[in-house]
Amino acid sequence: MNILLFPLFLLSMNDTPRLPVIKPAPDFALQDSAGKSIRLADLRGKVVLVSFIFTTCNGSCPATTHRLAKVHESLNQRGLLKDKVRFVSITLDPERDRPEVLRDYKRLFEIEGDSWHFLTGSPAEVKKVHAAWDMWARPGANGQLDHPSRIFLVDGHARIREIYNLEFLRTPWVIEDIEALLKEE
Repeated sequence: MNILLFPLFLLSMNDTPRLPVIKPAPDFALQDSAGKSIRLADLRGKVVLVSFIFTTCNGSCPATTHRLAKVHESLNQRGLLKDKVRFVSITLDPERDRPEVLRDYKRLFEIEGDSWHFLTGSPAEVKKVHAAWDMWARPGANGQLDHPSRIFLVDGHARIREIYNLEFLRTPWVIEDIEALLKEE
């Protein structure tokens, strides 16, 4: 490489986003635990963590919600929840997870404020959202649902930039990724 071009190469490397764009995040229109309609488009301009859970889960869902609650708390302490970051948890079991059930689940994890939406809808609506996000849930043992553990990090332009599973959902890593996306804005 020409010695004169090397500094330009280094500058262009710094312009490269740390997290690549994976694909556009599909929009949705579902109801939150207060019965209010929420769309991903309503959250444009914010970094959003989208998870898929069900309230009667005795495995990865409470663990995912607990870890996300730690991220939520850390972001709140940094002052980033007010207008920069949102959380969305979409039910995998719309038959049982009605708004009042999601409201109780939110309270169980001591999640307060309007920065985290727990969403549900009719089974047909929710099934469309699952398909759009490449998620699925099928009957498992003891009335549980078998499903993948995926948490999607969406930037302010509604693009998926990272997909975590429970094993890689570590508070410092997620905070670092969110801060990188906020710096891009």
